[in-house]
Amino acid sequence: MEQSPAQVSIQLDSSRPTVFLVVGGVSESSHSHHPHHATCAARPPHSYRYSGRRTGGCQGFSSSSGDVSWLLCHAGCWSRRWCIPVGLLTTCLLLVATVALGACYWQVSRSLQDTSRVHASEEGRLSQELRAREQSLEQTQLELAWAREQLQRAWHEGNISQLELDRLNVELRRVMGVLGKTEREVQEVQGRLNNSESTVALLRSCTAIDCCPSGWLLYRGKCLFISSEKKTWEDSRDECEKTYSQLLVTKSWSRWTVPTFLKNADVPYWIGLQKGSFPWYDYGWLEEEDPDSDGGSEAWFWVDGSLYERPWQSKSNGTCAIISRGSIKPAQCTGPNDLNLWICEKAAGPSLPFK
Repeated sequence: MEQSPAQVSIQLDSSRPTVFLVVGGVSESSHSHHPHHATCAARPPHSYRYSGRRTGGCQGFSSSSGDVSWLLCHAGCWSRRWCIPVGLLTTCLLLVATVALGACYWQVSRSLQDTSRVHASEEGRLSQELRAREQSLEQTQLELAWAREQLQRAWHEGNISQLELDRLNVELRRVMGVLGKTEREVQEVQGRLNNSESTVALLRSCTAIDCCPSGWLLYRGKCLFISSEKKTWEDSRDECEKTYSQLLVTKSWSRWTVPTFLKNADVPYWIGLQKGSFPWYDYGWLEEEDPDSDGGSEAWFWVDGSLYERPWQSKSNGTCAIISRGSIKPAQCTGPNDLNLWICEKAAGPSLPFK
């Protein structure tokens, strides 16, 4: 495509305004769908025409020598025609934008004020709560100090109480031991009492024929066995235990109730009386001990555990007792040659296991 020198061609039509631009011999046209828009078409160079219709302030304006005054005139007319609507539209848009911005500013300002009031209210509430918490903390610290003091006092008293409790526990164990021993003694006494009651019941229904086994002698509610051989005191005691009996205990007999065969016999018999050592009793009143001496730790006891309550007629160093001619006398029983006859006794009754 060839290009010629720049040329401008403008054509105005009263019915449809048209602007022709010719550049270098090639024309480009722009048609507007609006009746007032310019339309560009190819026109020969250096040609324009005016229809003679009055448009704005430009009249009967033509040129054939390329003067652009007419073009500028019509451009100014079109500018003034669109300037007012565009200005009004711009003003409206600015006004709407200003109102919108003002409304936004007002909303933001109000929101900030509300937030500030809420913040101030929350700050006041938190300040009051903080002061209340501080007062509560001070009160708690005072109570904690008082509680610590009370705890120390209680701990000190607890230590003292623990020492007292330990002492009382020791005393309690001692008392419980004594009580247990006393209970055992009571049970033993109760057992003896029950046996005595049973013996009394048997004696009430007992006859002289069947109350004692063969070879035994009934005397004052007792069955007596008189041995015919001599043994030591310990062996004699064992022989009595084999027959469910014990060595003779005469604590309930007086001199006038001793059997005749014992009162007239010159033969000594072992009986159930022996000297024992019990350091927790003082039996200095016995004839075996010197009444003026300080210690009296040894005493005479029957084989049933009861104390011999009558003093000797004469002092002796014997450790066991015999009965001869109706009298009780001490005798030596520590050696294997200390041999005597013995007498066993047990309660009379037909239901006893005699063997």
